[in-house]
Formats: sequence, structure tokens, C-alpha cells
Amino acid sequence: MTTQLDYDVIVVGAGCAGPAAAKKCAELGLKTLLVEKSSEPGGKNVSGTCLNMAALGDTDLHYIMKCPIEREIHSMRTYQISDDRMTVFNEMPKSGILLLSIRRDEFDKWHTEQARKAGAEVRLGIAVVDIIEENDVVQGVVLESGEQLRSHVVIDGGGVNSIVGRKASLIPKRSGQNMILYLTAAVYLGEEVINERFRDEQGGYCIEYYLAPGIQHKTWPWIFPKKDTVTLGTGGYMTKDLINNEFPNVQQYMQNFMDLPIVKKKLAGGRVESWGLHLEFDGKIAQKTKSGLILTGEAGGFVIPFLGEGMPEAFFTGIYAAKTAAECIQKNDISQATLSEIYEEFIQENLFMQGFMYVGEENKKSILSKTDEEIVEIMQSVVMGGGFITNVVHTKWLRGVENDSLEDIEDAQTFLEFIQPYRQVSTDYLEIYREMRAQAKLEEISTKGDEI
Repeated sequence: MTTQLDYDVIVVGAGCAGPAAAKKCAELGLKTLLVEKSSEPGGKNVSGTCLNMAALGDTDLHYIMKCPIEREIHSMRTYQISDDRMTVFNEMPKSGILLLSIRRDEFDKWHTEQARKAGAEVRLGIAVVDIIEENDVVQGVVLESGEQLRSHVVIDGGGVNSIVGRKASLIPKRSGQNMILYLTAAVYLGEEVINERFRDEQGGYCIEYYLAPGIQHKTWPWIFPKKDTVTLGTGGYMTKDLINNEFPNVQQYMQNFMDLPIVKKKLAGGRVESWGLHLEFDGKIAQKTKSGLILTGEAGGFVIPFLGEGMPEAFFTGIYAAKTAAECIQKNDISQATLSEIYEEFIQENLFMQGFMYVGEENKKSILSKTDEEIVEIMQSVVMGGGFITNVVHTKWLRGVENDSLEDIEDAQTFLEFIQPYRQVSTDYLEIYREMRAQAKLEEISTKGDEI
């Protein structure tokens, strides 16, 4: 190791992973620098987001619950819209909070301040432009001012296209594939309007997801209520079908989303305060460490775009990187092999991360294999008849899998095919219903006349 060090650890990026890493490093007694290119952390994050309470239950993340909160979210509502119907799913636990609605511009400032309070030095408004690397060991960073800073370990929290990870040849050049481009908008409605339009049946607040023709390309559009604004997001997986004659640009997806009648009603009277674009890399990073360097958060590929997951993974990996750095510095061994072994052990032991990564991977396979219209129809079929009818389908299918019975699986498919015609509610049925109700009314009047 070099003997002329400025810091034990240099953390690059004050997004989600960086402040978590810097805070933990400082708490572990390491001389720590957190450097961020923006003059104000979170200033470019206009969309806001929600924090998963299941993740915050982990001891390492309890402190996150102290962050600035816009609203407590108690339920989720999903609209599946096809040409012939709109199916609405409501997920509402008996008690408890599902999510915490936050604003990233406020949260990132708060999180960076927590790192500073823990003892980390924070430098804002200056970019890292290169790394110091000798004998294949990362030994520090170069700032845009030309200043060179050396450390035992560099923790990279610089995001999807981090200069540090790219300079170290760990982050590959993006080819345009395995990428999702998200468009976001913040719409001011006022606190009272949001109170009225986004309450759930138990008096709490609800986030909403949507799936309808023309409002996304293999993603899940959303509306998240904040205190006085709501944030909308949609986008598209960057396949060859993302841009075409019908969708000459990605903005068209957002426009179609905002033009949905039900969304238009929810946004009535509001004004758009800001727009944003965010690119997420949906692929694995083969190597997340190098001698003297650890990748965290999006820089390390710890993001699950198809589930909208990324913030808890960033917090966790930032903290684990800090713990790994402390242990390796103590051992006087910052080799790639040792960093990787300790870091991966932390990650593998995190059941939340392992679970979400597995579900995300399976979800990706399913979504990319179907059209958006097919996905809507499948989702609508799941709750045919309030769920009681298609319960038969799922019961037969699960029994077939458990008993290795092809007959049960074929029965499930037959039953599903049988009920498909009943999904179609034609206008003829509506006319017949009205006619029958009219006849019933006449018969009621006639009966009363006879009695008189």
C-alpha cells in the first residue's frame, strides 16, 4: 500500500449508495471523503420515489426512517386497461406501512448531511475525472481541478455510467441494449387535492401503477403522491420496437399516459413543474471489485428496473462496501480477491436483495417474451370474477406442478380457455339488462295497480 495517503476511503457520488457508504465508513473510524459533482445532492432527481419498508426493517437501514417523508403509503392500486375493460387490483395489508413517499432532492441532501455528521468530509460541486491506478491497483482519484487524492480504497457510487467504474474497466460501454429509459414528470396539485384523490379505503394513501396500450414499452407506469405534488413515470425498454411510426419519440408514451381518461381526471387542475429522464442499465456487472476499488448501487449493477427497485440495494451495497473496506484495511489486504470475497458474502446473506433479484430476473423473462397487450390480458384473467373463478385455474396448475401431473395442468389450460368468452361484455348485454330492468319496473307498477 502507498504510505502517503490523504484518506482511508474516498467515496464518489452522493446519490443513494455514496452517503450510505461514507456514513458507515466514518462510523467505523475511517478517514473518509465523499465527493459529489453536483453543487446540491439530489438536485437533478426530479421524480421522487418510494422507500420499501420491508428493506428498512433491516437493522442497517433503520436510520433511513428518519429521513424527510412526504407521505406514508398504506396501499397499492394497479390499473390494467385493455380495449374492452379496465381491471383494478388493490393491495392493502390489514395494518402497517408499505412504503414511504419521498423527494430525492430533499432525501439526498439529508442523506449526505448524515454522512457529514458521522464524521465524513464532504466536497460538493467538483467532479472526479480519473482514477489513480498503479500496478493494476486503484489508489485514488483525480478531481477536475487536477488535484490528486490517494486512499486505501475507493468506493464507487457514481451511478449507471460512473467515470470511476469505466476508467477501471469494470463498467462496459453501453451498447443501447439491456437499458431502460424512464421519463418522469412532477405535477403540482396541492395537498388537499392529493388528500382527496389518493386516499385508500382505510384512510391512508395509495400509489398507483398502470398498464395500457401505448403508455409504455415493457415497463410499469406509475403515479406516486407526494405532499403537494404527484410524480409520474413511464418509459421503455430499449429494444428495436421502442421507437416506430406510432411512437416517433419516447415522449409520446408519457403523453398517452397523461391522456388516459382516468389519469387525466386525477391530474385535473394541476400544473407540470418539472420533467426528467433517467437511464437504467438492466444487466449484470461481471466484476464488482478491483484491487482498491468497490462498485456499489447502479455502478455495480445493483438495480432491478422491472420492479422499480434500486434504492434499498444502493443503501445495502454502500454499507457493505464500507464494512468490506474497513475489514480489508485492517487486514492490510485490499486485493481484488479479498475485497470480492468479503463483499459478496455480505450480499449473499441479504435475503431481501436475493429475493428481489430473483423475482426481477424472472419478471424480466416474462415481460420481454410478451407484448404489452398480452401482459394486460394475462393480468386481467388472474382476477376473473373477483379471483374466485380463476382460483380454479391456479389451484389446478399448482396441484399439477406439485404432483408432476400433466393432466391437472391441461385441465387448468382447458378451464382458462373455457372462461375466456365470458371476459367479453358486449353492448348487447347492456341493452338486454336495461330492457329487463325496465320490464321489472313495469311489472312492479302493474302489481301495485292490481292491489289497489
